[in-house]
Amino acid sequence: MFDNQRVVPADSNSVRSSAFSSSPLFNEAVNVSRFVKGFGLTALAYSLVSAIGLNLLGGAIGIGIGLFVLRYDETRFYRILGGVIIVFAIVGVGAVFPFLGSGALSGTIMVRGIQVLGLLAKEGREDEEWKPTRQRTMIGTIASGAGLAISIALMLLFVVKLLVLIMAQQKLQR
Repeated sequence: MFDNQRVVPADSNSVRSSAFSSSPLFNEAVNVSRFVKGFGLTALAYSLVSAIGLNLLGGAIGIGIGLFVLRYDETRFYRILGGVIIVFAIVGVGAVFPFLGSGALSGTIMVRGIQVLGLLAKEGREDEEWKPTRQRTMIGTIASGAGLAISIALMLLFVVKLLVLIMAQQKLQR
């Protein structure tokens, strides 16, 4: 599940094994939970800025988040996610699609959180880090889920607005 997707850079001091669980997957889940919580809350904030209608600010925030994710680790997952967020943030500003970057970030973080929760259901219950890891993951997953819901609502409003404009244009042509 987490093959070649380290969450914390290899030279970081925050990578540590748990004293109770020797499972590499559980230790990786502990580290991924930190990523999920931090970026889940960030995704929610990014979605809220987009919902308020501050496209220029939302685009700048999206580019900053994308750059941070891009440099977070050297694995392909983070490089692709960071690049996608940057591109969607730029498109969101230029083409008035503010929901693209926040939706991509929120959806990705939510999926990672669900993966970690699935792993925690199987492993590590005897570990002292299990409960804090689960709590971090739940916070990040719920926050990113709320961010995704906001992004989907913005997308639906955009589609409704587009349909209304098309119908109004057709009435004018008759």
